[in-house]
Amino acid sequence: MIKLPIKDLAKRKIADGHIYLSTKEGRRFYLLKPGMLLDEEFIKKHAQLNTVFDFEQVSQPEVIENFLKLFTELRYLQFERDLKAQSLKLVGEFYQTFSSEAHFLSFAQACFEAFNLIPAETLKKLHAQDTQLFRKSFYSAAFSVILAVSNDFYHFTMLRDFYNISFSLDLGLCSTNYSYYVAQACNQENKIPGTGLEWLEGEKASALEKEVFLGHPRKSYDFIKNSKLLAFPELAEAVLYQHELSNGKGFPKGIPRNYVSGWEAVIILADSLVEITDSFTFETRVVEHLMNFQNSKLKELPVNKVHFKLKETLKYFEKMKETRIG
Repeated sequence: MIKLPIKDLAKRKIADGHIYLSTKEGRRFYLLKPGMLLDEEFIKKHAQLNTVFDFEQVSQPEVIENFLKLFTELRYLQFERDLKAQSLKLVGEFYQTFSSEAHFLSFAQACFEAFNLIPAETLKKLHAQDTQLFRKSFYSAAFSVILAVSNDFYHFTMLRDFYNISFSLDLGLCSTNYSYYVAQACNQENKIPGTGLEWLEGEKASALEKEVFLGHPRKSYDFIKNSKLLAFPELAEAVLYQHELSNGKGFPKGIPRNYVSGWEAVIILADSLVEITDSFTFETRVVEHLMNFQNSKLKELPVNKVHFKLKETLKYFEKMKETRIG
């Protein structure tokens, strides 16, 4: 644990450590977790107190630089053979790094630097609305990159699209009517798909809160389409199906989604991999988390092929590692 002045915090876009406020009495108040945004308002608010923060860094600069290098190399390759070889190299580095106790934040930060196109003001709005929602989006977007690469979506522009779509899935929740009840309904929907609206009704939530909950996929979709973030605009359609279930319980359309394409499955699975809770079990045991991941949402959607391909790719490198050791 080290002490870091406010002026040094201001240089960081994403918190790469646990940040606490220390008082003269020796008490500590938790402020930010790794993966949350350090915005100007946060710095300005606490800088006025002339306070020093305790800061325990969990990301590794050398890991970030390594993945940024791999992404840059991928960006300038043109032939399918070279792209495929580079994607295998990237997945191999991912396995070697995160089968140990390395913190997943390093990979997430590298993805943010390499792929993020969402305007800073929009990111601040999401963070100001719900810091946990921001953190979930930040990690989900990173998961979409490794899922895509493992499933042979290895063109740089397509990876960038996967990243920005995944980060934007819940931007439709950034409205004046987003509330505690809406946030809890989203948590309920993640735990038991198709039950979020029922939970809101049981809590006697307002009509506006129900509208925000049910309408956020369409609002997120509209944001992505209007912002022109994507090289492949047709990929934005996946946003509309993030809560559609094959049994017809989903929304916003509430119709059976009998077929999900590979690229839609990557985005839906990436969104499912991170639960909006205080406990992010994947952060230091991410390969184990990916290999053993279970979610009731997946039972209602044909995304198993994407998950299977990811696990097979990781097992492939595990076998290579065992061979080298032997």
